[in-house]
Amino acid sequence: MAESEPLELEHMIGFSADHDSSVQAHPTQPDTMVCYTGCLLIIASTKDPHQQEFLRGHNEEITCMCISPSGNFIATGQVSSTRVPNSEAFVLVWDFRTRQQIYCLNQLNDGVNFSRNRVLNLAFSPDELFLAGSDDQTGTKLCIWDVETGALANISRQKRITYLCWGDVVPSSYKMSKHDAYKLYAGAENKVHKFDVVFDKSSMQYQIEGSTFGMPSSGLSRNYLCAEINRSMMEPGGDTFMVAGSTAGELCVFNTETMVFRACVPVSCGGLLSLAARWTPDGPLVWCGCGDGKLKLLCGQDKDWKMVQEATLSGPVSALSLNCDGTELLAGTKEGDVYVLDARTMQPVSATADCFAPLMSCHTVPIHCMSFAGGSNELFLSGAENGVVRMWDLSHYMVRCHIAVHGAKAAHPLCLVYSDEGLILSGWTDGFIRCHSETGAVVWEMSQAHRGGVTALALSPTYALSGGADGVLRLWSLSQQKLVDQFSEHKGAVSAVLIDNQKQYLVHSCGEDKTVVTTNLKQKRRVATHKVAEGKFTTMTQATHGERELYSGDSTGAVKVWDCDIVEASSMLMTWNAQDEALGKEKRLTHLAFSPPTEFKPAGAFLLCANAAGEVQVWDLACPNEPLAIGLAHSGEVSQASWSPDGRQVVSAGKDCCICVWNFFGE
Repeated sequence: MAESEPLELEHMIGFSADHDSSVQAHPTQPDTMVCYTGCLLIIASTKDPHQQEFLRGHNEEITCMCISPSGNFIATGQVSSTRVPNSEAFVLVWDFRTRQQIYCLNQLNDGVNFSRNRVLNLAFSPDELFLAGSDDQTGTKLCIWDVETGALANISRQKRITYLCWGDVVPSSYKMSKHDAYKLYAGAENKVHKFDVVFDKSSMQYQIEGSTFGMPSSGLSRNYLCAEINRSMMEPGGDTFMVAGSTAGELCVFNTETMVFRACVPVSCGGLLSLAARWTPDGPLVWCGCGDGKLKLLCGQDKDWKMVQEATLSGPVSALSLNCDGTELLAGTKEGDVYVLDARTMQPVSATADCFAPLMSCHTVPIHCMSFAGGSNELFLSGAENGVVRMWDLSHYMVRCHIAVHGAKAAHPLCLVYSDEGLILSGWTDGFIRCHSETGAVVWEMSQAHRGGVTALALSPTYALSGGADGVLRLWSLSQQKLVDQFSEHKGAVSAVLIDNQKQYLVHSCGEDKTVVTTNLKQKRRVATHKVAEGKFTTMTQATHGERELYSGDSTGAVKVWDCDIVEASSMLMTWNAQDEALGKEKRLTHLAFSPPTEFKPAGAFLLCANAAGEVQVWDLACPNEPLAIGLAHSGEVSQASWSPDGRQVVSAGKDCCICVWNFFGE
């Protein structure tokens, strides 16, 4: 999106923590790292958290990445789409210098069935003339592309490949030939393969000739997850040794000249998930990222290896990458943390940093709810599917507070609100309403608040209003933490609850039973009901001026405006068009919010809409013919989006585990 547009992506919180390529140091530029999350490729600074650049081109979640040895090219692969007919799991090649897309390579599709497949591995050859890639299907496609032309050099079918690693470039034996030969290594099931990529003069194209490494006759049936033959690790004369990490947590050493297994070094009891390697005067150094959260540095060669350093990180170490001079190590974990460590001492590089404080953190599972913390423009809350609630500080994009509820097995928050007293209230799938302080301490809990889960929460200074999957509204005393009243108003799950912003004895609710209900707490009865024939209500908000109408969003993508005195909707806004419908875009709205007052506009001038297609839309209600801006950064459903109290920013959180921070220029 251009900078001149009203909604500009400022920052992405997070990276995809499930692949060993998800975060990498740039091979030639110090203090620069490349990572991906959702459908965006991110180029960021390891020194300044505010410096991020976004490369857009993918229309689905990115699944793997590789950077060429010189750093001139980046290749990224994605998952195919179930929403778009005939979608393909394609590969994009980027020019790092210009930040522009060079090629779109689509040969890794899954044929005529077009089921959901993904690009699993990518690797550039040492001379950057070729790019190899494979997908995740049982009959894996192994493709090799010519980087100079983008043409497919060769394609073959293999067993499921778990890693790709280029070896030595073999100069042509013919003086007049410019076609060198290449070695490509791959892990497939419990075997290690070598592919000779050789130019065939009769067909005038490269051919792939495969062979298998010799293994012990018994006792070493392993799946191999990652491997390294780093350019800086090679001795003069070639790539004699390759190291690979196994699911059993062993560092396996192979001689690539004789093509035999040489050694098996036990490293971890949780699997060896990632590797980084470098050749030094003391011999090869190999950093091992382990599934038990250990990070180990090994030194040695052939059968003789010893551990020289060890550190413990926040979770399974899924990604490792050395910076350009080998002094610093980037480590990403499956808990969503990225660390910058001294490569030799394994300590944080900043002298002022807390012990093993991460460079950045993120959620690694779908995010179901978020909310700004009171009147602060810098603090907001998020709740994820693993039962973690976090308070984030936008000034540094770091976690201020981390809440992991003990005893809430397999439960997660569905809604979050922040009280004027600085308390965090959350509604959970196990039926609890939980209250925590800003430090993460438990203040109180209400069990069995709703059968089937608490789906919606709203706060007044004296009471809390909750809605549940059981269709019931319940009123709670905040001072006594007990039930005051309840109303069985809905025949389906409650999607949203509101306390009237003018008359606090009125509460509004909407639900999956296609009804909007207004209840008078003084009279203890419903005073208005609106019902539709189509479209379950999924979200609702209230205008802050004028007639204070209710705005509801539903599963058909319609925003309906309701006046308490009129049974039918007084007006309607459609958040999609005919072109969106032809593309099969999911229309369901997930959240609505009115803008706060700003220096240029009164409160409620703009309506924020989040939807299941991954869009964040801003509508100018003075000109509602088309959205003022559409923010495209999420690769999946946006669960919730909220304005900052000053109206200058929008934060959106989604089922793709991403948190996006947008600047809004609505003046």
